[in-house]
Amino acid sequence: MSHYKYRPIICAALFALATMIPAAAAAQTVGADEYEAPADAQPGEANLAPSTDIDPGDAVHSSEAAPPPAAPQLDVEDGSLSVTVQIRHANDDDVDLSGMPVTLEALRPPGPMQPDNFRQIAAQWVGVTDASGLARFDELPDTLARQGLVLQASTSFGGLAFESSFAAPRAGEALELVLYDRTHELPEIRLSRKRVIVSLWEEYLVFDQFWTFEIDGDYAFDIAASPDPALERGLEMRFPMEVEGISFAGPGTHEVIQNRVYWNHVLVPGQPVTVQVRFSKSARGSSQAYEQIMDFPVDEIQLLAAVDTPFQRIPRVDDLVLRAPGFEVGNDPGVLGLQTQNDYLVASGRSVDAGESYAFRLEGLPFRRPTGGWIALFGGLLMALLLAAFGAREHKRFHAARDTAAILRGLRARRDDLYEELALVEQELAQVEDEDLAFELEDERLIIRQRLTLILRKIDDLKNGTHGTTDQ
Repeated sequence: MSHYKYRPIICAALFALATMIPAAAAAQTVGADEYEAPADAQPGEANLAPSTDIDPGDAVHSSEAAPPPAAPQLDVEDGSLSVTVQIRHANDDDVDLSGMPVTLEALRPPGPMQPDNFRQIAAQWVGVTDASGLARFDELPDTLARQGLVLQASTSFGGLAFESSFAAPRAGEALELVLYDRTHELPEIRLSRKRVIVSLWEEYLVFDQFWTFEIDGDYAFDIAASPDPALERGLEMRFPMEVEGISFAGPGTHEVIQNRVYWNHVLVPGQPVTVQVRFSKSARGSSQAYEQIMDFPVDEIQLLAAVDTPFQRIPRVDDLVLRAPGFEVGNDPGVLGLQTQNDYLVASGRSVDAGESYAFRLEGLPFRRPTGGWIALFGGLLMALLLAAFGAREHKRFHAARDTAAILRGLRARRDDLYEELALVEQELAQVEDEDLAFELEDERLIIRQRLTLILRKIDDLKNGTHGTTDQ
């Protein structure tokens, strides 16, 4: 009987081995939670990777992002540059357009990887229209073009703001500013382009999506003023459930609720509006797929997967492969009109209708699926087998024991303890958000259930052997 006193020590050693191995494996991985945001980070940036810039300017990645500060004002001097702004009304030729204030701005427009509210205003002038709706701006600086600036005119009408297209600052340039009446009827909203940049940060994939909205027709549409129940919160932009940390940047107002963004702004025909949505997704395993259903038709979807990363431990993923059905795949960002010194895999040329989805897969990621959970599971199964062996070996001893009632009391006490442990683990599992911890809790729950099964089986065996002893 002396060998029985070593059984608790053997079981404890096996359990310690099963738990120490996954803990050591987990200690070798670096998670996104270790990333520290810079001191000037905006709300919502804490667990996201640094910007994957292509355009020289910094992109805005905050859910509360404000337009960037204006560029230093030009030392405006009289020059010989003359520009005119012609205002016309798209719906009514008889509208009086005289005496309307018009603002002309010299600015740096947002880059291809920036939302529309990311623009730097360098200088502005205010004029007034004549009887024909024409505003003239004379003696503007001749240096605007050399400074890389463009011109844009704006005005307000009927409580709405209207802007012209960008124009080069050259002599005799004529900007057209079209006004529209407001409509409450939902127009056909489409995306002329959706550009998606995927970059790697720690064990996360970071997505920067740029949605360029457009509408056709002869009326401006104010999303917030629409009586349509579907637009009660705003224009809905849906994302897959597994994404994390959604943030938004763009003109207008917005609200983020779980995996949805609700956006309110005024959409004007002929005035595309680009917004940016950023989020992350866990990158476990060497292959990751992404699929998204679009509620709007998209004229063109463009995908860029960054080969270079800001991840110090893995600064470059040379084995990265982009698989995108229906796209033309290459590695030259120049086909999208982008200039960059970084390496990207590029996919373009895909369009979708409303209700359709697009999908792509990244292969060759430098991650393996976590093995800690499997090791813990194997350890738990090994312990269950050992317990079963001990139980089979002790079966005869239990039946031969004189104090069967005392043994039953001990087993029932152990059974009640296991029930309490199982309830605590299931309660914690229902609240946990960390995937690794969830794996560990699942393994622990399995081990407890296996032990409980063995205890209940022993109780049943003893009850049957005592001829009707009840389980009180």
